[in-house]
Amino acid sequence: MSISGIGSTYTPPIGGAQTESQRSGKPAAGPSAQEDFLAYMQKTPAERMREAILGDMNLTEEQLQSMESQERLKIEQQIRDTIKAKIEESTEKRTGMILDMSV
Repeated sequence: MSISGIGSTYTPPIGGAQTESQRSGKPAAGPSAQEDFLAYMQKTPAERMREAILGDMNLTEEQLQSMESQERLKIEQQIRDTIKAKIEESTEKRTGMILDMSV
């Protein structure tokens, strides 16, 4: 299959389009989407929640570790409170969801 344009023809490579790293022969900088996904899935739900809360606060683990101890403790407490509130909220929503219809 070839696609012709104005004054040229284009034949796509067999196997689909190539990424920039495949064309240049150099490995892609940073982890791939698959590696990111696998790393995310290996985290516990609590770790994922913590990461999301830090993201909402525009912080990373590295930034948190570099803070002064008093400030870091205050943020850690906020994270604990937020996680606790989310867990309580999710368990409250489940109350009454199961209904026994047998009579």
